[in-house]
Amino acid sequence: MTTITLKDILTNDNLKAFFKHHFKFFLNFPKSFLHFIKSTLVAAQNCREFAFAKSVFSCPTCSHYTFRPVTCKSKFCSSCGKIYAEKWAHKLSSQLIDKKHKHMIFTLPKEIWNYPIIKRDLLATFSEHIKTLFKAWFKKYDIENFGLIVAIHTFSRDSSFHPHFHVILSLGGFKKNLTWKSLEFFPPKFFNNSWRYLVLKSIANAYPKCKKTKEIISLCYKKDFFINLKGETLDNEVSALKYIGRYLMRPAIAEYRITKFENNQVTFWYIDVATKEKIFLTLPLFKFIGRLILHINPKGFKAIRRYGFYARNIKTNLKSHIRCFFKKKISAIIPLTWRERIFKIYGKDPLICPNCFTEMKLTSFHHKKYGDLYYS
Repeated sequence: MTTITLKDILTNDNLKAFFKHHFKFFLNFPKSFLHFIKSTLVAAQNCREFAFAKSVFSCPTCSHYTFRPVTCKSKFCSSCGKIYAEKWAHKLSSQLIDKKHKHMIFTLPKEIWNYPIIKRDLLATFSEHIKTLFKAWFKKYDIENFGLIVAIHTFSRDSSFHPHFHVILSLGGFKKNLTWKSLEFFPPKFFNNSWRYLVLKSIANAYPKCKKTKEIISLCYKKDFFINLKGETLDNEVSALKYIGRYLMRPAIAEYRITKFENNQVTFWYIDVATKEKIFLTLPLFKFIGRLILHINPKGFKAIRRYGFYARNIKTNLKSHIRCFFKKKISAIIPLTWRERIFKIYGKDPLICPNCFTEMKLTSFHHKKYGDLYYS
């Protein structure tokens, strides 16, 4: 069965036709944001294309040489996004302290899903609200420093735009004297009501003169904003942390889920949350492209945000204190390099000359736009 890739779908002709058809919609985007979307798509098209860019490795004792493709390093790309998720999963397993954590989910009602499409800073604001809620709750129990990681997700299982927030929270924290205090009780009513108020207030501030927005906000005040506070307890088992890491950072769609592309129709499948059944969905080409493009965040946007003692700028005494809470066997995990991944999959070292078994060295780099760069 022939594999259908995103490159087969996101061709130059298809993308040009798509942006021409949706020209008025993209006029609402900041120019820098739109430019980054287009440059990300170009990078994904040229990912692993030897004609666009490549590294050349040569054997120092014989004339043999080999190429290595250059990847786009984009989370939008299904290939690079998978590798990024693997690396982040390894990183997560080495950075959580040896205490219980919980995986929770904060969601938004569908009436306000579209508001962060253009104003992505709203998602950052919502993330800050989650920190504010937990900070206020921990303070009631004299806990000054807790660990919080918020992963901003913009897509649902069917790849539509559905912003929600995955939260990894330490079940407890450090008091003022740096002693640990456990806390596993989080009342749904307090968090639900506060979360709803803060989110709707932020949207009202972002769209102060929009009459339709005011009507939607009034409607949403009568709704419950679903929050899964029971979640899944993470006991720092390496396999569990790696799974949750890959789940949080996965691309919007994996190519193996695309089953058909013909007559400007794209068919793919996803697993329904309620029934656990495989659902096949067929979308017009432009609608499918639009769903994927909406998940490209502006340049520099942080989809992962760290707070408390997981933040980068914590106090020196706290930083030195929490070092003893890391597990050595977890912190020793190191993600595989490109060379190691090839060897693991195919059983061959890509940088060992097949003729004389000498290690090959990087000798040149070719780029379609910038030309050749040679190394001594």
